[in-house]
Amino acid sequence: MTIKLIAADMDGTFLDDHGEYDRGRFAEIYKALRKRGIQFVIASGHQAVELAQFFADFPDIWLIGGNGAELMNRDAGLSAETFSHTATDQVLKVLAAYPELQVALCGTHTVSVLQTANPVFVAQMRNYYYQVASVADFDQVTDPVVKFDLICAPEQTNQLLYELKPKLAEIAVPVSGGQGSMDLIQPGMHKGRALKRLGARLHIKPEEMVAFGDGTNDLEMLHYVKTGVAMQNAPANVKANATAVTGTNLDSGVLHYIEQHILKP
Repeated sequence: MTIKLIAADMDGTFLDDHGEYDRGRFAEIYKALRKRGIQFVIASGHQAVELAQFFADFPDIWLIGGNGAELMNRDAGLSAETFSHTATDQVLKVLAAYPELQVALCGTHTVSVLQTANPVFVAQMRNYYYQVASVADFDQVTDPVVKFDLICAPEQTNQLLYELKPKLAEIAVPVSGGQGSMDLIQPGMHKGRALKRLGARLHIKPEEMVAFGDGTNDLEMLHYVKTGVAMQNAPANVKANATAVTGTNLDSGVLHYIEQHILKP
């Protein structure tokens, strides 16, 4: 069946370890994709408004932000599903029992951290997100929360995931972003769900989609599409859940796959 949509995770997948990609090569690929009527989608944990700035040279790209909670396009604007104030308060009460966790509240436009947060953590957040605000208390945050970004000691990650899952049941779902990092996302919210919403909007079936990912937060997306492609640098469990494996994020594995398997005559 003809491919009509390609979705790619960003960090560790589309981008190299310096947060860059081969811009000239992608510009040519993107032009060829659009000529064939193929949509290109970035699906990331980053905010959609931030993604829009990063890909400003490609304003008609579709963007999935907040690990599936946000959907954005230049013409369609931004739509976001956010935590209720009650749910946000409940999550913060659970997290208060874990002072070893560094917490950021990710809204649609601003990421909020406490003024008392570890400076190294704050620097990490400023390096990852465009708009970071320091607040005296999370009660001051007015931007609706899309997800929570948590940083912990790498060796504590698995144990914290194990403990937080039952404590946050039906409120939030902990998802590992790699050792030392996790997101708390809304129940049922993931990149696969966002692709389903976008597919319905664009009248594109999952069997007409290809998706690329390198992390466990990409699994639902890889499962939803007909062709789920894992990066060579992905963990073994991600590669085991994919239908194909391409090169690493360092050697433009996404672009190579598109050239060889989608655009090649």
